[in-house]
Amino acid sequence: PAHGADDYVVASKYHLPVENPVAGNGVYLDTAKVFIGEHIYKAQPKIIEQLHSTGHLLNHSKFEHSYPHCWRHKTPIIFRATPQWFISMTEKDGSVSESVGLRAKAMADIPKVTWTPEWGQNRIEAMVSGRPDWCISRQRTWGVPIPFFTHKDTGELHPNTVAIIEDVAKLIEQGGVEAWFDADASQFIGDEAQDYDKASDTLDVWFDSGTTHFAVLDQDPELTNPADMYLEGSDQHRGWFQTSLLTSEAIYARPPYKQVLTHGFVVDGNGHKMSKSLGNIITPQDEINKTGADMLRLWIASSDYRYEMSAGKQAFKGATDSYRRIRNTIRFLLANTDDFNPSTDTVDMADMVSLDKFIMYRASLVQTDIRTAYDAMDFHQVVQLITGFCSQDLGGFYLDIIKDRQYTSKTDGVPRRSAQTAIYHIAHALLRWISPILPFTAQEAWQVMMDKDSQTSDVSQKYIFTQEYYDFPEFELTAITVNDWKRILQAKEAVNKAIETAREQKIINANLSASVTIYANGEMHASLAKLDDELRFVLITSGANLLALHEEQPQGDATELDDLRVSVAPAEGVKCERCWHVRTDVGDNPEYPDICSRCVTNAFGEGESRAFA
Repeated sequence: PAHGADDYVVASKYHLPVENPVAGNGVYLDTAKVFIGEHIYKAQPKIIEQLHSTGHLLNHSKFEHSYPHCWRHKTPIIFRATPQWFISMTEKDGSVSESVGLRAKAMADIPKVTWTPEWGQNRIEAMVSGRPDWCISRQRTWGVPIPFFTHKDTGELHPNTVAIIEDVAKLIEQGGVEAWFDADASQFIGDEAQDYDKASDTLDVWFDSGTTHFAVLDQDPELTNPADMYLEGSDQHRGWFQTSLLTSEAIYARPPYKQVLTHGFVVDGNGHKMSKSLGNIITPQDEINKTGADMLRLWIASSDYRYEMSAGKQAFKGATDSYRRIRNTIRFLLANTDDFNPSTDTVDMADMVSLDKFIMYRASLVQTDIRTAYDAMDFHQVVQLITGFCSQDLGGFYLDIIKDRQYTSKTDGVPRRSAQTAIYHIAHALLRWISPILPFTAQEAWQVMMDKDSQTSDVSQKYIFTQEYYDFPEFELTAITVNDWKRILQAKEAVNKAIETAREQKIINANLSASVTIYANGEMHASLAKLDDELRFVLITSGANLLALHEEQPQGDATELDDLRVSVAPAEGVKCERCWHVRTDVGDNPEYPDICSRCVTNAFGEGESRAFA
């Protein structure tokens, strides 16, 4: 019954004696009575033969079946019953609670922890609720010893066990764990050694790691207990997360952590586990040498760590593309504020161009979402929000529109300084957003900003990592509201499609060679009308006309919007050599025959005025 699980079940049912007949080296002990000293595998055919010869064997045949093997040595496991040390999950103890056991206490406190992802709570609850008592002893020749002395007759622990443990700890502190195994029992209990057995078992390694809240957190004054977070793979709900919880409940009657974050594992491009035998291991340092640490950090941050994370050329290419988008956006922001001194050139919010205030409004909304995603540890959502803002809000909309103002308006005029003011605020926010994920890029860009910022002398401004989230200045969108800009964006998208069609049909060869006529009604017409002559700057065309949409006799080409139709034609006039707009007033000033009147004002006069775009 002590050598074989099925026999043990039968013995337990009928209360048969359970004495272990097999030694740790796999040979039969004296208690076996027969085949003493022989290995169980070598004795097996002899046992079968003896049963057959005595008439006790009814039938004998061989068949293949699965059998437990050691995960490390790949050899069959020998089952044998041995005395073990357990931690009870149900026994009531005043140090934990007067009315409940360890399992009940742990189950009550699990919901008080923040589990990320949320399914982590269900997973650990299912494991704790059904787990048996915890066997903490192992029969190994290495590991942390269990320094117990048990009476040879009664099996009871020595009455001075607590003091003995302290003596053993001091000995191990001097000579390592081997000092316990090498020491004689009399060294600790004197003449009583003849009445006691010295334990040779070692502790379950999960007990070691599960008590780090005491061995690490409690011993370092700079750390806190409970920890803010425990972070490990999804297999640790049955391991470290659980053993840490149980030992902490036993010691402090509370969890050892405030939050537990679980991540999946990295697999190759085909979804296979990485291993030396498969030859599919990707070394992080190799990738860092190729593209830098920030790219590798961006890849892992953009992965949904709750599941398996695919690593390979395709995954890294996506991260590289996203990184280039973010880095190029930052380069544009920095380059276009190169001559901008925030202490002297910043435009008051009341005087800023409406489009510049709108993009700052969009940035403030994105920042709110980013903060929420960071707090929820949704790093892949953070990356999506940042890349989306860089590629859509900035690259696909705002930066394209303001290039005209940046490069053709009067250098120190309000239209250009207004755009630079918005860019400056957005750059400050963007660098803070990316700093946890792209620290090298963020700090590199931050130093460029601080070199021209009046706050450079402030030591606290030296590093981006000492900053908090950016506080955007307060402003109002009154003349053109947020809803107006949303409708303008819809119209711009429809016009872009119409322009692309016109380019394919060879009607025009570029956006600035086009003149667009928009037919609209209702709120769409009202919103577009607010832009007045500056509508063409939003559409990035040389001309833009807005007319009422008559449903009885609709003009222009239909769009995906019911209240909008568009017509695209070549712009009339001559291309301005300075701004590239096709205008009828090019050469009106004989001193400057190659440029339009607007460029004459911007280059040699007081500069144009912009209110909306």
